[in-house]
Amino acid sequence: MLDERIGAGTQRFAVLGESLGHTWSPYIHNTVFAACGRDAVYLPITVPKDKLSSAVDVLRSCFAGFNVTIPYKERIMPLLDEIDAAARACGAVNTVENRNGRLIGHITDGLGMLSALEKGGVRTHGVHALILGGGGAARVAGYEFLTRGGRVTFAVRNEEKGRALARELGDTQPDGAARISVCPLAEIPGAYDVLINCTPVGMYPRTDACPVEDGVISRCAAVFDAVYNPRTTQLLARAQALSIPTVEGLGMLFDQAIEAQRFWFGEVPPQQIQNDVLDALKARL
Repeated sequence: MLDERIGAGTQRFAVLGESLGHTWSPYIHNTVFAACGRDAVYLPITVPKDKLSSAVDVLRSCFAGFNVTIPYKERIMPLLDEIDAAARACGAVNTVENRNGRLIGHITDGLGMLSALEKGGVRTHGVHALILGGGGAARVAGYEFLTRGGRVTFAVRNEEKGRALARELGDTQPDGAARISVCPLAEIPGAYDVLINCTPVGMYPRTDACPVEDGVISRCAAVFDAVYNPRTTQLLARAQALSIPTVEGLGMLFDQAIEAQRFWFGEVPPQQIQNDVLDALKARL
């Protein structure tokens, strides 16, 4: 039976992807909508690769906004009317705002990461961040720390790829090139204000893996892991054993969704609602 809460005036939102069996976005957004009393619904929409353009046309006509996940974060960009500076610098879009038929692309992954760090008591302005990895998540993290006046060291397996990433990000910021360095993942020098893991190492089912040794972890003042399954990864467990503050990836998952709602509605839900929904999400996981 059709949910009586959904009517002709209900605002529609969605997540687009090729495979959405494990997405938590509908649960997060729909639970927040209900808690805020919003007349809105959020749907997962599976889109074959050759139908992306057609799907975007449909969403432009009758959806208030939507999210984008793998493999469409880059592919959707030519189909949008406008892309903000952060998404352009990161080369990816995960949130689209529909402003009277004009589609505007944003990226909220980095904002969600910084929000989770700050809620965990970790400073994010003017810090030296060690970022493990050289892919899309690492690019987003690097961009956000650079925009806040910080320095970034990318620790990567493929140094050529890492140097290319450094050059591209360096061009997006004043003195950006001078504030970025690259090193091999196996030979990380120096000490850092925060370590950010943007690799999949430690993710289920290989939960016994850790991306760096204790000697690297001990030289970092705080540790964040974007992996959220399991919630306490080997990296976080080792940092905790060394009495180093840690922040889990689940907060980033939740806060990037909250930042998407900021673009859609011009505001975020009250903090108590955010806390309650995040607690419910933790319980489900």
